[in-house]
Amino acid sequence: MKVNPNQSKYNYMLENSMNHMNNIALTYGNKKISYEEMFESINRYAKLLYSKGVRKGDLIGICTLNTPEAVYLIYALNKIGAVAIGYNFFDNKERIKNDVELTGPKMIITTDYSYSSFKDLEKSLNISTITYSPFDYNNLLTKFGYNLMLLKKGQYIFDKEKKLKHLLKNDFSNVAVPINQSYGEELSDIIFTGGSTGVHKGVDLNDVGLNSEIEGMKQLYDENFFDEKIYLGQIPFGHMAFGRSILHAALTNNMTYALTLKAMPKDFYDELVRTKAHGASGGPPHWTSLIEMKNGIYVPKSNLKPNSLNNLQVAFSGGEAKKEATEKAINDALLFCGSKTKLGDGLGATETWGSNILNTGNYFKEGALGVPLPNLKIKLINPETGKQVANGEKGLLYLSGPSIMMGYHNNLKETDKVISYDENGIRWLNLGDYLSNDSDGFYRYVGRQKRNFVCGCDNIYPEQIEELLQTFPEVREAVVTPISDDLLQFVPIYHISLYSDQINYEEFEKKMKKAIENKICASALPMKIEYFTEPLVRMMNAKIDIEYYKKRDVNLKEKVLELKK
Repeated sequence: MKVNPNQSKYNYMLENSMNHMNNIALTYGNKKISYEEMFESINRYAKLLYSKGVRKGDLIGICTLNTPEAVYLIYALNKIGAVAIGYNFFDNKERIKNDVELTGPKMIITTDYSYSSFKDLEKSLNISTITYSPFDYNNLLTKFGYNLMLLKKGQYIFDKEKKLKHLLKNDFSNVAVPINQSYGEELSDIIFTGGSTGVHKGVDLNDVGLNSEIEGMKQLYDENFFDEKIYLGQIPFGHMAFGRSILHAALTNNMTYALTLKAMPKDFYDELVRTKAHGASGGPPHWTSLIEMKNGIYVPKSNLKPNSLNNLQVAFSGGEAKKEATEKAINDALLFCGSKTKLGDGLGATETWGSNILNTGNYFKEGALGVPLPNLKIKLINPETGKQVANGEKGLLYLSGPSIMMGYHNNLKETDKVISYDENGIRWLNLGDYLSNDSDGFYRYVGRQKRNFVCGCDNIYPEQIEELLQTFPEVREAVVTPISDDLLQFVPIYHISLYSDQINYEEFEKKMKKAIENKICASALPMKIEYFTEPLVRMMNAKIDIEYYKKRDVNLKEKVLELKK
């Protein structure tokens, strides 16, 4: 049965699930939750939220982990017609404060562990808060240990009226949630992106965008892939568009979504085996966790077991381009473990609800980035002429279609930088990526117009690091460049101009690295630092010549590799 995507996410999921209510929708540890049970919980959560004053159009913040409660909350808010704002569980207080002030939510629903990040904002911004424990489904010993940890940290919440578990015990028999008759074009979600500079921008998205993306994804796979298959659910969906799209794809296609809190690469193989997943997505570090280097070449890891991944039919890599040096070894590892699939690839962005180009399913080509989702229009533009390039030539990627964002939240200036209209009134999004295409309709990744890159699982924004470095009195100026790394994708190199070389380098690096780790993230720490006492080299327009330092990186790479050994 063809389901109309032009409606709310909740209604789209419900219509797709009507004939599968007895099937398993979610697993979490040993807990199995049927589609019927999931919808019952979503409806109960919706009644609770409605009784607490949540109404259609209200902005509600969520800061969650991959637990059943998070699934229920997202779809309960959508059933009411409220707007779900995803705050990052792993962000520091300062960044969360900025994001909350930008969006101004009426209520925030968060894990009790993250409540401390929002506590001070309750009174100052007049926000109500509900908390939940991510371990309510676990055994008594685990729950006791978790609560004891919260007590020791001074984070245990004694007020029962703030606890989701307590509030759900109320009687909601007289609460009637009005049916959300949305056609899917209204604002439904705000998810943050760092863009090209690391400055958080809220991306305004709607339901028809996500539903349409799922419709497009289905056309790239065999129909029998979805039915009653298991998809590993380790990609965060509370604050990530990519994670949200995978969750929605699974639950609108009669799949089981295997929720797990073990999201890091080190746990990836074990979780694939434990859940018997038929499909999984991850960044390159997740997939490179299956290989290791021996005698100068990458090979499958020694701890892998034959036929341990027999079920795996879809293996998808996203977030950053794969590396040729590791791809063959990863595919060899999958084959050794009994999977006949090859590692797929793709391109996506928060601004497009996740994926927009995929190299997987029925449309797979070695070395390619993939083909566009069928309901997207794509053109590659020469930025100097404004005209489309010929096949095989690189051009800036422009996208048009239902999954394109509505805009950046309360930020028309940034929206106008990436959204444009052609002579026919068609709305286009420029992602800042250079691609090329071939005669078969497959696209290949060329590079970024932007400077940001990925290190491990983190997006690194050079401008953000450079701005922080220049707050140190010793630093005249700095530029940050990436060096390619087979396992981490890229690692940062710092080129720093000092006012004087008469400094204590050890003390300087100690305080600098502490600041980087506290204000940005550990992945932004330098693999190598190159110091200068003269000003950095500049171009004719007086801007720092970043390409000059990228060329220097070629000579530095061997030194970096020696350091890593």
